[in-house]
Amino acid sequence: MNAMTTRGIREGALVLSDGSVFEGELIGAAISAAAPIAAGEVVFNTVLSGYQEVITDPSYAGQIITFTYPHIGNYGINATDFESAGTFCRGIVVRDLARRHSNFRAQSDLGSMLFQQGVPGIAGSTPGASRASSATAARCPVRLVQPRNPSYSQPPEPSQAPTVSTSSGR
Repeated sequence: MNAMTTRGIREGALVLSDGSVFEGELIGAAISAAAPIAAGEVVFNTVLSGYQEVITDPSYAGQIITFTYPHIGNYGINATDFESAGTFCRGIVVRDLARRHSNFRAQSDLGSMLFQQGVPGIAGSTPGASRASSATAARCPVRLVQPRNPSYSQPPEPSQAPTVSTSSGR
């Protein structure tokens, strides 16, 4: 039995900066009833495989990764394929999280890894994933929340890019 089956289905939503709300199933990290699960700039990744490497890649620090490939987690997780000592992204968005992995190298499943590493995510929000992917050109801030959370329908804060960027001044 994996972490997904022991915790059951948890409702959640992906909220875009324009206030659009896309419902789905929360995956990964445990959630707080008082606060959004995750907030950050959405980026997308088109990998067909290598989801573990993407999630553990430090270059995704502070971002919510939207995987455009529909099935993520199908070959599981193993310690050899980590890109770093842990995870750096703030969350993930997938269309379909595989409930079972099928690979002789797998030591765990993706849902369990997300839970253990403290990475929240949402699955089954196909329109939200597509919309979030198309919004990346504007570095769209998004929020993952619980439906009964007070911030459920509030758009996330503006982009943090101006705060962390330097002026060219050359």
